[in-house]
This record gives sequence, C-alpha cells and structure tokens, in this order.
Amino acid sequence: MDLITGLPVHPLVIHAVVVLVPLAAIGALLVIFIPKFRLTYSPLVLIAVVLGTITAFVATQSGEALSERVGLPKSHATHGERLSYVVLAFTILFTLWFLLERTNWIKGAIANPLKIVLKVLLPIIAVLSIVLTVLAGHSGAEASWKYRIAATETTALEDPVPTNPASPKASSPTGTVTLSNAEIRTHNSKSDCWSIVNGNVYNLTSYVSSHPGGQSVIANICGKDGSSAFSNQHGNQGKPNNVLSGFLLGAAGSTINAAAGQKVIAPPASGTGYESDEESDEEYEEESDND
Repeated sequence: MDLITGLPVHPLVIHAVVVLVPLAAIGALLVIFIPKFRLTYSPLVLIAVVLGTITAFVATQSGEALSERVGLPKSHATHGERLSYVVLAFTILFTLWFLLERTNWIKGAIANPLKIVLKVLLPIIAVLSIVLTVLAGHSGAEASWKYRIAATETTALEDPVPTNPASPKASSPTGTVTLSNAEIRTHNSKSDCWSIVNGNVYNLTSYVSSHPGGQSVIANICGKDGSSAFSNQHGNQGKPNNVLSGFLLGAAGSTINAAAGQKVIAPPASGTGYESDEESDEEYEEESDND
C-alpha cells in the first residue's frame, strides 16, 4: 500500500526517518563514549535505532511505489536505498553491543576484543547514517522543489534607453501593435497575459487556467520575460515547446495586426504537450527500433 487517505506514504514516513536515524546515531555515540548514560539511555537508543531501520525500509518501499506514479528521482532513490542498508547494519551492530554491555551471553577472551571492534565500527556507521540521511533528504527535496522554484524565475521588462533622448518615440501605425516591452508589460494579469520567451511574444491568456502545472506558473510570467522559467522547467522537451508555439504573436519588437493581438488563442487539449524525460527517452527508443 503506497497511499494513506489518498496521500502518498513516502513523504509522510520520511519525516520519521530524518528524525529517528540522526537521533539514534547521536544517542549511540553518547552511550558508547559516556558510561554514565548507558544504563538509563541505551534501551531508548536501541528502540530508536530499530524504529529508524523500520521507517527507512518503509520509506524505500513506498518511494518505489511512488516512483511508479510520478517518476524516479535517481539520486534520491540511490541515497535512500543505501541508507536503508546502512541503518540495518547499524541496528545489528548496536544490538550486539547492547547485549554485550547488558548481559553475559558472550563470556571469556572473545568478549572484550568484540567490544573494542564494535566501539570502533559503531561511531563510523552512526556518522555514515547521518550523512546518508542528509543526502537522501536533500536530494528528495531537490527533486520535489528545485524545478518548481526555478519555474518562478522571471525577468522584469525594461524599455531600452533611446540613443537620442530628445527624439520623439515612434508610434505604431493605426490598427497595429508593436510588441515592445512597454506593450507587453500592460498584459500582466491572468485575464490578459502576454509573455516573452526566448525573444518571442506569446499570448498565454487562455492557457493560464488550463496549464498542467497550475495557474500560478503562467500567471507569474504575465507581462514579463519568462525565458528562464520556461527553460528551467522544460528545457528542450519537444511537446511543451510545440504547445508554446501555438500561442505565438510574433518576435519581440515586431509589429502585428491589432486584431491578432486581441484574438483569444485556444489552449491545446488537456494533458497535451507535457511528458517526462523518461517518456521522451522511451518514445525515442521506440522510434529507433522501428527504424
């Protein structure tokens, strides 16, 4: 089961991992090197270590299930899988150390050397657990938010400084519209949205409400240069670029018919124009096989 009340388990359980694993690792270091803490706190640390291992494996399994729905962030998956195995080894070693300290189940000449070995290995694996938790958490956050944040980057439009300030501004002929920065800035709302992307001007008004990524993504670039936002989100993906081309008014600085500027350009069919990189690769491979 990868859903709870309609929400994915993975982002819920990873919060337990990022708390329990570092807490268990720090606790292990304290009880190993500070003898006065051992009697009272070592059972609590053992519980935390075991729970950290359980939640790490649940996070790994639920992450695999979630990847089937939304795609696989490879770096995050790699760090998460490594973490699950490291915390398993951590649990085994710490449990062995706990039993050696609290019971006499191993006696004789082997007990003391084994304690020394565990005292060396446990700090190493505890620190490694913390490092992998940070790496897995960071890569997961990056996969979830990096491109969403990048998609909000826009550039304010400024009018070029005239070479001769005393000369009058050129005006467009009657019945035409010049796609200047000043003109584009006036179309800066959801109900009237123009934007520049890579030197071309697009009328995105009808696409604000139907954009697959949500209204705010398009609304954020209305009346602005959205080149960085579009490139960060879609790069050279074919379908998003094809969808964008359907809203083209003309090159920035060019003059178009006023009626063309007022025309509402219908958005593409729902879901058209967006695909994951993996889907693009699969289509490319299929085309290559057909050839």
